[in-house]
Amino acid sequence: MEKKNKKYMYITISIIALILIAIGISYAIWMITKEQTGENVVNSSCLNVTMEDEIDSIDLKKTQPILDEEGLNLKPFSFKIKNNCEEYADYTINLEMLSETTLESKYVKIALSEKGDRGVATKLDAYDEYKTLKGTGTKEGRQLKSGKLKPSEEKDYELRIWLDEDVTVEDDTMGKMYKSKIIVESEIGEKPYTESILNGTDPVLEEGLIPITINEENGLVTRADETKKWYSYAEQKWANAVILRDGVEDPGANEPIEENDIESYFVWIPRYRYEIFDDGNYDSLTTIENKAKQINVEFENKDEPVQSGTSVGQMLTHPAFTAFNTNGFWVGKFETGYNGANQTTDAEVNPKGEAASIEAAKKVIIKPNVYSWRNIQIAPAYVIGRNYKESLNSHMMKNTEWGAVAYLSQSQYGSREKIRINNNISYLTGYAGKHEPTIGLTGTSESCSTNPEACNEYGESEKGQDGEVNTEYFNKESVIASTTGNYSGVYDMSGGSWEYVMGAMNDGTGKNKLAAGRDNLYNTGFNGTLTIPSNGISTITDGIDLPRDERYYDIYEYGVSNATYTRGMLGDATKEMGPFESKNYATEYRNVSSWYEQEGWFVYSLDPWMLRGGETRAGIGCGVFAFTGGQGRPVEHISFRIILTI
Repeated sequence: MEKKNKKYMYITISIIALILIAIGISYAIWMITKEQTGENVVNSSCLNVTMEDEIDSIDLKKTQPILDEEGLNLKPFSFKIKNNCEEYADYTINLEMLSETTLESKYVKIALSEKGDRGVATKLDAYDEYKTLKGTGTKEGRQLKSGKLKPSEEKDYELRIWLDEDVTVEDDTMGKMYKSKIIVESEIGEKPYTESILNGTDPVLEEGLIPITINEENGLVTRADETKKWYSYAEQKWANAVILRDGVEDPGANEPIEENDIESYFVWIPRYRYEIFDDGNYDSLTTIENKAKQINVEFENKDEPVQSGTSVGQMLTHPAFTAFNTNGFWVGKFETGYNGANQTTDAEVNPKGEAASIEAAKKVIIKPNVYSWRNIQIAPAYVIGRNYKESLNSHMMKNTEWGAVAYLSQSQYGSREKIRINNNISYLTGYAGKHEPTIGLTGTSESCSTNPEACNEYGESEKGQDGEVNTEYFNKESVIASTTGNYSGVYDMSGGSWEYVMGAMNDGTGKNKLAAGRDNLYNTGFNGTLTIPSNGISTITDGIDLPRDERYYDIYEYGVSNATYTRGMLGDATKEMGPFESKNYATEYRNVSSWYEQEGWFVYSLDPWMLRGGETRAGIGCGVFAFTGGQGRPVEHISFRIILTI
């Protein structure tokens, strides 16, 4: 090591003396050639390339061999490419050495990356070489990057170049010259696939969201070709996308994606209006009816007039979309999991405070066959949701957003059937019960084989394997637990864990603020007023501040009864599910709705925060229309879900 250091010192002096001028001039005269190939060469505005005008855009003070770490910290040469057309644009970024270049590419290191990422140090000769065109004054070409731009999409790139740290005095570098230019080529391709019935509410794929198709026989994933049919809401096949793990590159259209390379799955819920089917005028318990039916849905572009119906038969733009004025949102395909959990209790994590919750967002994973993240208060869950993918406007699911998924599932574009329960008591995501329960919470697992008229099976399984009474996600029989009845839908919306949503009663002070919880023991972790003060404590002051942006939560009128359903909102899948009844489920009475006899308790002073979906042991009471109240405290059978609103 001592000798090598001395060699570098000698090289530094020699190189500065012999090639400083050559390399300095080369870096200072960077050239850009904007080229476009394809049939529409006349319309050269399709691909717009802009570059910074600074001549000294690469730091020239270090022309000696330097460490990769130093090279990655050099000031980059920056350029932006944008697709101005309605079709996809395939592009390549090439680096071509000018004819004056005498320094071999094997001695040059580069790092090409998107803005904000230093990239990876790579020898120039490691990139694919191609023959350059005669008469262009170049002698060697290397393809650095290829990709695809959606219509109106743009990308910022940064290029850093330096002399490889391994260059020694014995290498043929003395007095050599290096000159090069960047070539950006593009070819305009097909338009992205759209479905006419969606009326312009087709899925929005921002950076990091990779469109996929799912094999209907085994659940395996393929990277979709966005120009071909990769979803069809008319056929109850909803659009799916994944976020890949850090360091995993987009494999390109029609290539398989390994399950281990996936961090999270999401499903697109297009903006729609629906025909109001019930006025929700239920202020007490009566007797239930069988009222489950198809909900009439029409997809509605955000540029159309908002429908503001209030009565049965009128159309209402679903409020989940008007809050952010979007053409849709991406919903987590499964309950949020805890990355790295190897057993049920590993996923019971409740970060303390905002800083710890922000850090905990790195543990989010949304996949099948993972342990659902439970035993967490609402406040840290909210912070985790907001910080998971902030650039994609990630957030904890609201009650109205749950309702939007529920109604679409019951529409002509969903399964239109009761969604099968996830009855895995290990709280593994994506599971489906092998049999339909016929009774509610009983306190014990009642076999459907021996007692089909009063059964409520639940049980555990090995991770990723079928259990005695349930089926894992990659067994195609699991699709009965999906909102579409096939692999394209949303899972865990019936059973698994109850899910906290950002929907709560106000605190009763008249200031229209969310309640912070029931009391000083049972609360959300948000600062604010408690609904049932105890031990002289009426507020939380050492927690996380309540969200100020009303787009991220639903707020309900204060109440002291869990049966005043009129306080619900149209579209949130609460009051419209009436009438409601108190029914004996063997071990206790449960309030249930007229939609599949699922649980229906409204928020009130004892339980001011909304939960959805039911719990793995609750039998018939579970489902996409199930709801109840809670205090916001950590509970081992309560999880949460994440939304992306773009």
